[in-house]
Amino acid sequence: MRCVFHTSVFIFFYNVPRINAFVSIQHNPTKIPPQHVFLLQSSNQNYNQDQASFSSSYSSLVSIERETPRNIDDFQIWASQCGVQAVDGFCILQDYVDGNEDYYASLSNEAFFGSNNANVVEGSTILHIPGEMILSANQMNQEFGQQYVDFSDLERNGFFYLEKQYLLFLKILMEYEQGVNSPYYPWLNSLPRKWNTAVSFDHFCMSTLPPYIKRLCMTEKKQFKAFEEALLDFDYISPEIKANQDLLKFAYNVVFTRYIEIEGDVRIIPVADYFNYGYPENCQLRQNNGNLEVVLLQDIIEPGTPLTIQYNGFSPTNPSRLLARYGFLNDDNTPATYCKIIIKNPSLKLIDIGYDPEKLLFYTSDGSISQEVWDVVLFHFLEKELEKDPSSSETLQLFYEAHMSNDLQTKYAIHKQFQKETMTILLEHVNSILKEVDQLERMMLKFNNKDKHPRLPLLLKHHAVVISTFEKVRENLINMIM
Repeated sequence: MRCVFHTSVFIFFYNVPRINAFVSIQHNPTKIPPQHVFLLQSSNQNYNQDQASFSSSYSSLVSIERETPRNIDDFQIWASQCGVQAVDGFCILQDYVDGNEDYYASLSNEAFFGSNNANVVEGSTILHIPGEMILSANQMNQEFGQQYVDFSDLERNGFFYLEKQYLLFLKILMEYEQGVNSPYYPWLNSLPRKWNTAVSFDHFCMSTLPPYIKRLCMTEKKQFKAFEEALLDFDYISPEIKANQDLLKFAYNVVFTRYIEIEGDVRIIPVADYFNYGYPENCQLRQNNGNLEVVLLQDIIEPGTPLTIQYNGFSPTNPSRLLARYGFLNDDNTPATYCKIIIKNPSLKLIDIGYDPEKLLFYTSDGSISQEVWDVVLFHFLEKELEKDPSSSETLQLFYEAHMSNDLQTKYAIHKQFQKETMTILLEHVNSILKEVDQLERMMLKFNNKDKHPRLPLLLKHHAVVISTFEKVRENLINMIM
């Protein structure tokens, strides 16, 4: 039995008026080899779903084999046929990131100097995407509801907050199973097959991770397992699909690397999902009467510069989270990294003080330490002292109240009183992490076979960032103690 939602919601993609949105661009972005430039084509190149006229190599189902090339050309023709509009010069460029083929949205010379555009500047709308082609969890929930989808398995596993992502997961699988009959076939066929996300890590990769990133990766794997178990109770996907682990990981990765949270909804937006991660971003997604527009936030001087957006609030100061979820490191913009302090069952007051991976930072450039690290280390030290000496409760409460009331003078006085203890604790922690990561790195180098373990080079880069930063922090602490 096939769910009627699939056809009733999306079949009208091919009945709405088509706009000749994209024109051929004769010259390529500067410094980008011509063979690496892919332009959204004009709509006179027609997508014929029934005849599958894009390519004679089309098969009934999208191939998810790792070596399958991504079909970007047909995806762009499909986007035009769905009514996507862009400024002249909007293009998709090819790159290689951590050994994998990658594509990203950009602007060519035409966007800045072409005759058809008033020069694209800050505030310009550069892309318009019809709402009908956007995959929306809220829309799916209205169509399905509890009648078709049982969320109890997610709730039982503690992932009730991922119900909307799970709906998109189901949608990807349903569209995959439709093969060339799916209106999303060209988009699915343009997506990556090689992933560096936590869900794709094998046992050896997991064994090379220090505690914090390992915990992040384990959470991703548990989420995937919960989706897999919940899928067993969904009646509108075949047993063959449900049993295909590689396909389920493909669908999970598509959702979690491409969804965007917008106004209480979780959506995947074809074409906009080719925008890179940026902090600060140079583009912004905006709603307009149910459609989506992309607005330029800053002048982009160099043609070929990646167009970027933020990914659901993910901060560049936590590269481990970016790696676990999205499978990349933001090499050019990692100002800081989490200090790797893990406290089991932190008290509510400790959380108030600042126990948050996004705030407990070591800075990569000079090894400086965020104020939150000093505050958390001191407060946790005082909490443990309280277990041994009840009389220390007064100092603990005084520090807490000073922090909450922003009484910097009192905080400074208490910090100075326990400066030696906090520095010693931090130095011991830094030395412990450096020793552990050094041992893991040695093991990785011993087994660094790119064919057998293709993700190890990326993990080595992550560890190199940790080692470099922590060595600077250690040097700073030693100088302070002396």
